[in-house]
Amino acid sequence: MSSRSVSSPIEIGHSPLNQNRVIAVGDIHGCVHAFETLLEAIAPQPCDTLVILGDYIDKGRQSKEVIDRLISLQDECNLIHLIGNHEEVLLNTLDDNSSLNYWMQCGGVSTLNSYRFGGSLKDIPEEHLEFMRSGTNYFETEGHLFAHACPDHHLPLSENSTYALRWQLLEPDEVQPHYSGKTAIVGHTEQISGDILDLGFIQCIDTACWRYGWLTALEVTTGEVWQAQRFGMLREQGDTPVGPIGDRNDHEQ
Repeated sequence: MSSRSVSSPIEIGHSPLNQNRVIAVGDIHGCVHAFETLLEAIAPQPCDTLVILGDYIDKGRQSKEVIDRLISLQDECNLIHLIGNHEEVLLNTLDDNSSLNYWMQCGGVSTLNSYRFGGSLKDIPEEHLEFMRSGTNYFETEGHLFAHACPDHHLPLSENSTYALRWQLLEPDEVQPHYSGKTAIVGHTEQISGDILDLGFIQCIDTACWRYGWLTALEVTTGEVWQAQRFGMLREQGDTPVGPIGDRNDHEQ
């Protein structure tokens, strides 16, 4: 791991397709049913850009199926997938087996079981490993920044450390607007309320799907939001989480 250097109300709608949409998807964490439900609602088109904010593996039970679906999505839209801290730990484990126990404690057991119950790293196909390796650390548009974690506000994303982009938590009382003036869209810091944390200049859309919260997708220009719970039901206005999400202090990132 290298280093350097209020929740708001949501509008859940099903508006007509917009051309050239840019849609961010929060931490999937092996919840393929939620992901498939969002894709069905979003209906991504070839002109759309879908930004997966990282942490699509571990913790949930269907990491293999999630990666299969992400690979197939590359033929359906402009897919951008970021490397989260969970992908980093897995890839590090391939190079240094001493990281294996740490990865297991961070949700790697569920990932291996999705390939073969009681499986090992050898059960993960090379196509899936190459897909993870091909991810990027960040993405930018004219008005938005996309990162897995909480980048340092005073640096271009290209100069941020790997730690900031993949591991740094969003502290609402301390985070500051990015110097570029762009709105940051991030994941990683679980919102145990199940709602997006929207501070105006930064929005966190990790809404704790694997903990019985929601998987969130956000169209960054219009603000349209789709959410689905881990069993595959879309969230409607007034819906609450389907189970105990847990205490913030108990959360592994």
